Amino acid sequence: MKLRKILAIANFSKPQSESVMERLRAWGEAHNIVIVVRAGIDHSPLLERDFDLVLTLGGDGTLLKGARCALEDDCPVLGVNLGGLGFLTSVSEAHLERALTRLLSEEPYIQKRLRLEAVGAVHELPLPSALNEIAIVHAQANAHTEIELFLNEKPIASYSGDGVLIATPTGSTAYALSAGGPIIEPTMEALLITPLCAHRLGVRPLIFSADHSLRAVARRPAQILTDGDLVGDLAGNATLVMRRASQYTRLVVFDTDFLAPLRALNWGR
Repeated sequence: MKLRKILAIANFSKPQSESVMERLRAWGEAHNIVIVVRAGIDHSPLLERDFDLVLTLGGDGTLLKGARCALEDDCPVLGVNLGGLGFLTSVSEAHLERALTRLLSEEPYIQKRLRLEAVGAVHELPLPSALNEIAIVHAQANAHTEIELFLNEKPIASYSGDGVLIATPTGSTAYALSAGGPIIEPTMEALLITPLCAHRLGVRPLIFSADHSLRAVARRPAQILTDGDLVGDLAGNATLVMRRASQYTRLVVFDTDFLAPLRALNWGR
């Protein structure tokens, strides 16, 4: 893989981030590769472009931010884990240099991960697409919302409660899993619907093909979050359409066994 310029996005709240960044800079100098550093909390526009790789230093949350930055250059993303268990990160901090050197000598295995986009009369700017999920949640902590969902134009259900998640297979191990949803093999192309604290016992998670679109109508005011970031509001009876995005996240993967993190959690034991 040809590497000329790498965008490194770091979670500097991790205590080891500075030392790992020093190692990364030293590796870049040794291989004549430009390293551009950006903090994970920095949401300002990128002034540089034409990156060959986005490298994230942190956890899955940092990788979600890196994946969004990678869309403009359509470049792959490699996650380095600086802490606990990560479903999206592929490399431990101890193996950083070895993994990057391996990329220089061979073409990496890259998985295409589905992203979701949302369109609707929310505000003038387009909503950012999501690698994990789009969440439609109540607008106030002491109030619930009611979201009516349609598959294309066919009614699915009315979700009264804290809201509803529309997740990708990648996101099935994130917020949706905590909300009681199933785990989906990450390279599949599917839409996972997971209710949040539903007020109806009969409402359960659903999985549909990503060839469909989902239309949500907010019967009560709600907020829209993409990958955990608040991006807009839905007034009463406002509509939001969710569907597969045109762009994919290209994730560098060294271990294709997506069950490995589950085994590390003693899954099913």
